[in-house]
Amino acid sequence: MEVSILQAVLIGIFAYLGSLSVPWLLGLTGGWYTITRPLVSGFIIGLILGDVQTGIIVGVAVQVVFIALVTPGGQMPQDLNSAAFIGVTLGTLAVKGGATTESAVAIATAVGAIGTIFHNFMMLTNSFWNHRAIAAIENADYKGLTLNHFVWPQIIQFFYRFIPTALVVYLGSSLATNIINYFPVDSFVMRTLTALGGMLPAVGVAILLRQVTNRDIELLYFLVGFTFIAVMGVNMIALAIIGAFFAYLYFKFSETKTAVEQPLSDVEEEL
Repeated sequence: MEVSILQAVLIGIFAYLGSLSVPWLLGLTGGWYTITRPLVSGFIIGLILGDVQTGIIVGVAVQVVFIALVTPGGQMPQDLNSAAFIGVTLGTLAVKGGATTESAVAIATAVGAIGTIFHNFMMLTNSFWNHRAIAAIENADYKGLTLNHFVWPQIIQFFYRFIPTALVVYLGSSLATNIINYFPVDSFVMRTLTALGGMLPAVGVAILLRQVTNRDIELLYFLVGFTFIAVMGVNMIALAIIGAFFAYLYFKFSETKTAVEQPLSDVEEEL
């Protein structure tokens, strides 16, 4: 499948709108934390490419890999923006060409690792504008503050995100097709990518469980949900309702336990 210039431009624009430090979509809320999630970007890319189903399938698979991604202090182990727009686009094109979803996940993850270059350049450039903005504040130069805090950083940010994304998507569409031609699904390379792509979601879920559990016994919650789906055939919506019910009971029990264990005040003890 060939990607037109218009499609590449649209994907590049969404990559910019969803990148870190862009304020146009309610800041991080609508940008970084919404459209840059591979699940959402897959839907957007599917709309642009005319295949929403494949876009969502690839987006969901990539989302699981990055489900526990955190960026403390601006440190970026993987550039989610590159994975969400460049990686998911190339993965969608590869799947449409006959590749497996697991291989698309491996491609998107590799792109995310390479994309950290864009992020590091962005952080380096922002430090330059920050120094100029601080100097403008010290000199009471409000126009200089506006230019160095809002205008120039956004222009540079646009070039960092839009140009690489649009170029890679436009020029890489034929590459994704050639990969399938050179390496069929039953080839060693594609079987290796499929195996790696199949393991990566497990790594993402494991990291998430490590973050949200305080004790090892709490892994039983995950195992119960896995049993409902894998053994009993419960769908995700039904499982979410069941999980919400047990979460409500847990919090109600925690509130009751806290109220019972709360020590009495001096006035209550005198009474």
